[in-house]
Amino acid sequence: MKDLIDELPGLDLPVGEVTDRLELMWDSDASGSPSAFRASQMNVVLHFGWDVTAEQAQERFSALLTFAQRYPSRIIVLCPSRSIKDASMRAKLFSQCYIGDSHREMCCCEALLLGYEPDNCGYLANQVSVWLEPDLPSYHWFCGVPSARIEQYSDNLLKGVRRSIYDSSFEGEDLSQLDWLEPSRVSDLALARLLPVRQALGQFLSGYEMRGLCENLDSVILRHSDAMSGEGTRLIEWLRDCLGECEKYDSTAPEVKYIVENCGECELEFSLALEFKYSDGRYFKWRKFAKGSMGEIEASLGKSKEKISTRVKPLGAEQMIAEALFF
Repeated sequence: MKDLIDELPGLDLPVGEVTDRLELMWDSDASGSPSAFRASQMNVVLHFGWDVTAEQAQERFSALLTFAQRYPSRIIVLCPSRSIKDASMRAKLFSQCYIGDSHREMCCCEALLLGYEPDNCGYLANQVSVWLEPDLPSYHWFCGVPSARIEQYSDNLLKGVRRSIYDSSFEGEDLSQLDWLEPSRVSDLALARLLPVRQALGQFLSGYEMRGLCENLDSVILRHSDAMSGEGTRLIEWLRDCLGECEKYDSTAPEVKYIVENCGECELEFSLALEFKYSDGRYFKWRKFAKGSMGEIEASLGKSKEKISTRVKPLGAEQMIAEALFF
């Protein structure tokens, strides 16, 4: 079986020669050198675990390259290796330039790929530190790395990292429960993808007073497809925060129930569905259809009954990553 590093593009090089080759490439005095168009703004480490497939790795690598076109970055990709047994490492160098509508829109980026033995945490951190652009903020994207191993990286690989991100709809574990050194510096890509959903819901519900939304609210139910489990969890958390002041309107009212359900076969029809149930017969319902970007709201919140279509345009790869890293 091939190692993951073999499935990603790049030129095989000895580990010690990667930075020298990179400097030689960008410092070329040849006419039209792209060196002026590669001023990096940050370091981004994309860190894969054992069970990530070649297709999944390529998808995330491509997403990060798209991100780097808008936010010039030095990308470092960490790929666990089954063939390395002696604490050695393998390396690849990938570079690419993107030309926009004008020469001013040209952008060049680089990716340094490292095949490593997962049990050697300290040496891995040392090598990554050598490859980082000095004096620039660093970010770390975990993909399929077990929680126990992430905790081992707290005192070495994650030191000085401005933010760590992961995708709860992909991970098999709830990484939000990890003992992160600074939980405020950890973000979930599933929450980032919900930005258009939160905007659509907020735009509609802002037309009602908070008191009216809170009074006689019995339960908030969120249903999700298998592929959007992370979005389901993050959306119900966001709603709980938004409705957190309901208690001040009626402290004697029963506690609102927040329920998350995997809707199973419903994913053929919709991917996310939300319902507010009220004891006085009022209701609010929203769902995002499985195909396309359209959704639908049905509501009876004290005014006339309403049924309107909503459009939830998904974020592009670079927007999703930026939302998770910076906001």
